[in-house]
Amino acid sequence: MSTVDHRTTSRILDILETVATHSEGISLSELSRELSMPKSSIHPLLATLSERKYLNYNKRELRYFIGENLFVLGNKYVNDTDLLEKIKNVLLSVAAKTSETLYFGVLSKLDVLYLVKADQYSKFRVVSNPGNKLPAYSTGYGKALLSQFSPEQIREFYPEGTLKPITANTIADVETLNKQLEDIRKTGFSYERGESTTGIQCVAVTICHEHAILAGMSIAVPEFHYDAVRENQFKEYLIAAKQEIEKIIADNRSQWNYS
Repeated sequence: MSTVDHRTTSRILDILETVATHSEGISLSELSRELSMPKSSIHPLLATLSERKYLNYNKRELRYFIGENLFVLGNKYVNDTDLLEKIKNVLLSVAAKTSETLYFGVLSKLDVLYLVKADQYSKFRVVSNPGNKLPAYSTGYGKALLSQFSPEQIREFYPEGTLKPITANTIADVETLNKQLEDIRKTGFSYERGESTTGIQCVAVTICHEHAILAGMSIAVPEFHYDAVRENQFKEYLIAAKQEIEKIIADNRSQWNYS
């Protein structure tokens, strides 16, 4: 394949990824500016993506939005196997006991990718949904996933030494993160205290297979609903659920395509 073909493919992916970050839509001029690409190069790609329904062009607003075929493909990613459905059932059983929200997801580069959410029994809605991404250092199970890496690797991942704040409580620097990761390796539990969502606390664990960390799972709780007694209960439920999910993955290893 020629270099031109590679460049075109990269541009298409850049367009899709950029449009996806703008829930309010994005215009041709804004895309051109954000991607540093001439309008004349972007426009035919946008036309094809819109025609194939990977983008939706709102003629009244003159803005592009994510199209229905991306939704279809995204659902195939999580629905082509019943593995995630089995995992969700485990999360639902814990959610029923705690009346809180549970999450299950994987590491996507240095972000967490939410795959499963179980909040049917919670009176409080937490904003993250399947398909969302957040910096791993800002979430409970994201830090659990980062604990598989050495302090040196973590410093390489974040060479500037500082971490972009998501809330006022987000970890500010790599060395603080490394101290927390050391504790996670010792105890097996990870925590978030309003670092990705103000007012929400989490306790989390890793999901492993053959000594490799594949995924993470957390219980997300409004801070006014969180105390030491409940935290100990959450840990017991998480350990039992962790063992159950690890067995599900081991028994269905060929269906695991998420990390």
